[in-house]
Amino acid sequence: MDNHPRIGLIGYGYIGRYIYEQITTRPDLGLDIAFVHNRTPAKVADMPSDVILADLADFQERSADLIVELAHPDVTRKYGVDFLAHTDYMPLSLTAFADATLEAALLDTAHSAGTRIFVPHGAVIGLDALEEGRGTWDDVRIVMKKPVRSLDFSAAPHIDSASIDSETVLFEGTARDICPLFPRNVNSHAAVALAGIGFDRTQSVLIADPALEVSVIELEARGGGVKVSIQRENPMAGVSGVMTLMSSLASIGRASAVQPGLRVC
Repeated sequence: MDNHPRIGLIGYGYIGRYIYEQITTRPDLGLDIAFVHNRTPAKVADMPSDVILADLADFQERSADLIVELAHPDVTRKYGVDFLAHTDYMPLSLTAFADATLEAALLDTAHSAGTRIFVPHGAVIGLDALEEGRGTWDDVRIVMKKPVRSLDFSAAPHIDSASIDSETVLFEGTARDICPLFPRNVNSHAAVALAGIGFDRTQSVLIADPALEVSVIELEARGGGVKVSIQRENPMAGVSGVMTLMSSLASIGRASAVQPGLRVC
């Protein structure tokens, strides 16, 4: 009998569907599906019944080795501590960690239980360099430019998205402050903060441009005479970039660190 890592998926949208299809059709990945949960049951109605997990509170029954959240930061707020008390956890909606109290609770639970929080790099290249040089950096700045149509303004009602007709700076400040305003769009900012010097010291800029067809991320870190500067363009599909599909699957495959706590992958 194969003893493959069992993956629990929360969310069956653009990314979740891709990961499910890859795991179930590619034996070379060496992964199995423990469960799939989606808040809208109709979207998973065609799946085998033994795969569907209707109530997330019952996650322990499926013995997942790794639970991957691909839905919304509210999942981590409600279930993250419970997940980590029993198994490893990889949230893609990293903006939840901007809540300092929740971040501390998640980290404390992971260390106490000997479980791991995996931070997927998503659309950001260079998280490993940020983590390795964490004690070196004086300044870390991430600038993201996105098409207006790909942004979710529901948590930022003070912004009139219909009036944006040219490149417009929507936010400039700390990563901690931007996350509650655009929780579905700035997970890359949260990943940079977690890998590097934290939410309060990481500077975030979000720019909307109706002429763009891609998401552009510019990352710069300086300190100790070292400068790292990276730019990446990523075609958009909804609120996510196309590269997020492949990078998320690769992060699941790399989730093999042995130390408890938070790990970049």
